[in-house]
Amino acid sequence: MAAGKNAASEIFSAKGFAAVDADSVVHEILGDSSVVERIVGEFSADAEKRGIRLVRPDGSLDRRSLGALVFSEKALLSRQEAIVLPEVDRRLRAFASGCRARGQDAVINATVLHKIGCIAECDAVIFVDAPFFVRLLRARRRDALPFSRILARFWAQRNLFSKYKKSNADTYRVKNTGDLRVLERNIAECMEKIERAKRGEK
Repeated sequence: MAAGKNAASEIFSAKGFAAVDADSVVHEILGDSSVVERIVGEFSADAEKRGIRLVRPDGSLDRRSLGALVFSEKALLSRQEAIVLPEVDRRLRAFASGCRARGQDAVINATVLHKIGCIAECDAVIFVDAPFFVRLLRARRRDALPFSRILARFWAQRNLFSKYKKSNADTYRVKNTGDLRVLERNIAECMEKIERAKRGEK
C-alpha cells in the first residue's frame, strides 16, 4: 500500500505496455448488485457488531466501511477474498489473453497477485517498495484515512515480499524513494535483469 505501484504502472504504460489496475477491477466487481448481495449477506452480522454500515442510503456498497471491517481481522479478509478474487482472476486472465492476441506486453498493477491464479502466466513480478514512513504519509495524504486504519492495512500486508518469493514467480524488488526519475531508472535496471534472465544469462 502506497509504495508507488501506480507510478510504476504509468512508467510501463509510457513504454507501450497495456496496463490494468487490479484495484479498479475489484471496484467494478463490488459495484455488481449480485456481489453486493453476497458481501452484505456474508458480513452484515460482523459489521453490526462493530457498528459499521456496509450499505449507503442509495443501496451501493460502502467500500471504505467494508475495508475497515475486513482489514480488522485476517479471517474476515480471507472471507472477502474468497468472494472477490475468483472473479478478479477471471478478468485479469481475459485481459492478459487479449494482450497476447494483440502481441502487446502487459502489466498488472496489483498488491495481492500472489493470491490470484493468473500469477502463473506472468513472466516476472516487480515488487515496488518504499520506506515505511514515506508510505505512511503518502497513504494519509492520498486516502485521508485515520493512521489506525492505514496501519491495519500495512499489518495485513506484512511480509508480502517473502510471500511473492514463495509463490515461485521470478520476483524482483524495486526501491521507490519518491523521486520519479530514480524510480524510472530502477525499473529500467530491473527490466534489464528480467531480459537477461529470459535469455538464460546472469
